[in-house]
Amino acid sequence: MIDFRSDNTHGCSPEILEALTRANRDTMSSYGDDAITARVRDRCRELFECDLDVFPVLTGTAGNALSIASMTPSSGSIVCHEDAHIRLEELGASQFYTGGARFVPLPGADGKLSASDVAQIETFSCLSFAQTTEAGTVYRIDEARALCDVARARGAGVHMDGSRFANAVVAFDCAPSEVTWRAGVDVISLGATKNGAMCVEVIVVFRKELAAAFDPHWQRSGHRLSKMRFLSAQLDAYFSDDLWLRNARHANAAAARLAAGLREHLEIVRPVEANFVFVRIPPPLVETLRARGFDFYDWQLFGPDVYRLATAWATTDAEVDALIDVVRTSASTARS
Repeated sequence: MIDFRSDNTHGCSPEILEALTRANRDTMSSYGDDAITARVRDRCRELFECDLDVFPVLTGTAGNALSIASMTPSSGSIVCHEDAHIRLEELGASQFYTGGARFVPLPGADGKLSASDVAQIETFSCLSFAQTTEAGTVYRIDEARALCDVARARGAGVHMDGSRFANAVVAFDCAPSEVTWRAGVDVISLGATKNGAMCVEVIVVFRKELAAAFDPHWQRSGHRLSKMRFLSAQLDAYFSDDLWLRNARHANAAAARLAAGLREHLEIVRPVEANFVFVRIPPPLVETLRARGFDFYDWQLFGPDVYRLATAWATTDAEVDALIDVVRTSASTARS
């Protein structure tokens, strides 16, 4: 099978597997008091150009829900896009960790919230938006800043779902700080699993008082692992030698290559800015592609016969070209 279902379906970067092996050689302090976790904290401070604290966790769902819960009381509300992953796929995890806060979902073109729409909500506790969005689009710096300004005016916290943050950073070639804390983001749940890691995300908290309050949330949720070094070792390798950016750059380039080849024969229904291609495929061609060993997700959210093709750090040009060749051959046969 040539798998375009998700960047979650691919394995681990060799550099990360090697880092796990190194972390296994010696004894180390537990619960995050080890040298590797300290090194990850220092790397993130360099990366984001500010003082901050980090909290490695096992999953993106935990990263998002704990981040939001740190800023949202049980009686509070969470503004997000109506198609947001935190609202649809995470099955109320944020509400679980907050003890009952409600979602305030808003529509928005191409998976994005607009500051003008958010400004219509008089009071809320937390604003959450994803970088990259469920539509595969990215927030520009001015868009992120405008959203954060609205939240600030209402005394609300700002959470960024950064499960594909690396893909967004390379998409518009900006400093990570510019689209996070400098724009007004308080917390980002920064993903690594989808971009070459085994099972780790890192909650990056930019406000010191919030970081101090966050520590017990980390412990009580069960995500402060005793052998934290095995989470941190993945992050240590991920942020070393720009691996996180190299992997994301490869995934984005594969998506651009795929879209360019498909566009000659099929409708691309959303802008291709990161590593997703949303394409309308007629049913007979879907059957042909799947019979030939390709797989991808049905994405009727964007209309009938729409499918999502995701590329990843390990997607090869040969895999992309093979799918394009089947589409091209099928189109030629249909015309003849």
